[in-house]
Amino acid sequence: MMVKNMMILDFCKEAKSVPEIMEKFGFESRTSFRRKYLNDLVENGKLKMTMPDKPKSKNQKYYS
Repeated sequence: MMVKNMMILDFCKEAKSVPEIMEKFGFESRTSFRRKYLNDLVENGKLKMTMPDKPKSKNQKYYS
């Protein structure tokens, strides 16, 4: 999982949406992707949200 995390961080040097990240790395389940990767990266401060006050926004993007 560490390698995938590093690849996600590298890909997100420019802000990306969840669908963009999922498509790039072949994730099919949004729930699984959030649980296994996204939540951990955000909680540990490695990924930041473009709209932290609206974490569930359809326009939310993430960047490293």
